[in-house]
Amino acid sequence: MRLRPSGSKGPVAVSLPAFRRYHAEQAWTWERMALSRARVVAGPAPLRRRVGTAIADALSAGPVAEAAGPDAQRALLCRDAVAMRARLARDLPPRGPWDVKLRAGGLMEVEFIAQVLQLASPDPAVRHPTTRRAFRRLRRAGLLEGADADMLIGADRFWRELQGMLRILLGVAVPHGRLPLPVVEALLHGLGLEAGDPERGLDALERRCDAVAASVRSAFARLVGPLAGARPDPVPARRQP
Repeated sequence: MRLRPSGSKGPVAVSLPAFRRYHAEQAWTWERMALSRARVVAGPAPLRRRVGTAIADALSAGPVAEAAGPDAQRALLCRDAVAMRARLARDLPPRGPWDVKLRAGGLMEVEFIAQVLQLASPDPAVRHPTTRRAFRRLRRAGLLEGADADMLIGADRFWRELQGMLRILLGVAVPHGRLPLPVVEALLHGLGLEAGDPERGLDALERRCDAVAASVRSAFARLVGPLAGARPDPVPARRQP
C-alpha cells in the first residue's frame, strides 16, 4: 500500500475514472512498466472487461505515447528505464551474488527488458503479464531476435527456479557467506544438477549464474541501454573472507 500514487495519506482503492485519469495525465514510466504485469483475477465479467480495457488504455497513454514518433517514444522509455535501473543499483544494491533479483544481469533486468519492449510497441497484442509469454509474443512480432528471446526466456526460468529453491531452503533472506553443504546438496538436487561432489557442483552453479548474468546484462545494454559505471558482481559469497 505504501507504493500507491497518493502515498500513505490517500485512499487504498480508487475509482476506475480516477485510475484512468491518473495514468493518462500523471503516471511515470516506471508505473507503466509495473502495470504491464497487471492482471484482473476476480470479479463479475463486465467489471473484469472494463478494468482490463482501462489497463490496456493506460499502457498506451501518457507522456511516452505523446512523443513524436515511435523512435522518440522508445528513446524516452529506454532513457527512463536505464535511469531507474541505475538508481536502484545505487540505492538498493544486491546483497551478494545470490541476490537473484537485484544482482547485475539478474531477474529485475530480465523483466525490465520485457516491459520496455512491450511498451515501445504500438501493438497491444505483444503484451502479456507473464514475462516469458511476453518474450514469445515479441519474438513472433519480429520485435525480438530469436536468439535473444531464447536466452531471455531461459534466464527468466533459471533465475526464478534458483530464487524459489533458495527461498524454500533458507527463507526470504538472501544468503551471505558460505552455504552449508546440506543446503548446497539440496539446492543442486532441486535444480536438477549433478550433486555427487557438492563443492564442484557449487562451482558449476556459480559459473552458470555468472554466464547467465553476463548474457542478460549484455542484452540489457543492447536493447534498453548501457549502464554507465556498472560494476561487476562481487566474488561469489563462499569465497569471501
